[in-house]
Amino acid sequence: MLERALDAGEMPATRQLMDAEGYEIHRYRCGVPSTTPFAQAGILYGDNSEIPSFRWWDRERQVLVKFGAGSTFKKVADKYFQGSNPLTQDGACIAACYPAGAKDTFGIAYQDRSYVQPGKSRSAASVLVPYLANPVHLGDWVSQTARVVARTARDLTTSRSEGHHPARTYVFTDVVEEIFIHHLTRYTVEKAMREGYSPIYAGFYAFDETAHAFGPSDPAARRILKHVDHSIARIAKARRDRYELVVLSDHGQVDSIPFKLADTMPRGPRVTASGGLAHIYLDDVGRRLDFSEVKAKRADVVDWLQSRPEVAVVMAREGAQDVLFFNGPQLGAYDDEGILRAQLSRLNSFATCGDLVVFGAFRGGKQVNFENQAGGHGSIGGEQLHPFVLAKKEWRLDTGRVNGAHELHPVLCDLRDTLIT
Repeated sequence: MLERALDAGEMPATRQLMDAEGYEIHRYRCGVPSTTPFAQAGILYGDNSEIPSFRWWDRERQVLVKFGAGSTFKKVADKYFQGSNPLTQDGACIAACYPAGAKDTFGIAYQDRSYVQPGKSRSAASVLVPYLANPVHLGDWVSQTARVVARTARDLTTSRSEGHHPARTYVFTDVVEEIFIHHLTRYTVEKAMREGYSPIYAGFYAFDETAHAFGPSDPAARRILKHVDHSIARIAKARRDRYELVVLSDHGQVDSIPFKLADTMPRGPRVTASGGLAHIYLDDVGRRLDFSEVKAKRADVVDWLQSRPEVAVVMAREGAQDVLFFNGPQLGAYDDEGILRAQLSRLNSFATCGDLVVFGAFRGGKQVNFENQAGGHGSIGGEQLHPFVLAKKEWRLDTGRVNGAHELHPVLCDLRDTLIT
């Protein structure tokens, strides 16, 4: 998607970084699940174990763990990242899923403004008030609001007229994200640079939200990249001579076909859906069931999953052994078979996984998605597994053997330490 936008002249500031400053695109694999919490944990801490998706059921604490609006990760956060080397230790971490050792998050976390504990960081209000008090920012916000609302309404109407089915929830979320949070995050990054924080990590989600709403191949998603490119230009200009810039994605996106797994399968199990991935929990016994126990308890669920064309792969565990069965192509149809099998086996080793882990079918370049999304990620197949790092050639980054976001962490930490010293 980045390369297509660059070739089409839709991201001129990013192209300028490549032409004038020697930036180049480094491909890597984010691993499975290709979700933001999993990938960001790997990038920021080098440890994304026991983060099996965007949502999961914590058997020990009997809580649905989820990110986004109403995030509950704080209820289990003490169980994670012990002894890690956070990427933003003593710096700033803005609009991310986790604080990652930062001195300040400026009160802005990923879709949850109350994540940071009082006393450890300034509040979002302390950033928001001066932002809105500046007439330039306020005017920019108002004008952007009018343009974006009009454009989004037009995109929604056009998409429907062409027979597409945009996800209405994400259409609204996209408007809020692009108009407000994206601008506020960019302002906060510039503020963090003025105040001398180092290193600084920030998440921008406008493209992700738009792709969820319309699909990543839709013209609406392509247009939003111009907005992202404008923010890259603003931040690049604000560097002056004090900061270096790395641009990266934590996962990719694919067009998807919604299928409400939880509403159609046999009743009883708890289902947590995250894009084209779902975890199925059959019993609250405090541990993950072996596949033989699953079949003994709910053979009807197993048989139903095996009969559904919307399901590509079902994964379970029998002792220390992986159990996989396929309704369609084998793993080699989705990615390098050896790499993908290792990624799945690592995920399958997580005690937090469901008793059954279900992956939606991938047909004709589209992923069956267990949420109401026109575009998604979290599963296997297509570009969702293949993000990028945009970095200077002179830094000699090697991401060719990075097959999981947690393996990108030491690459970035080494670059951080080299640049700081």
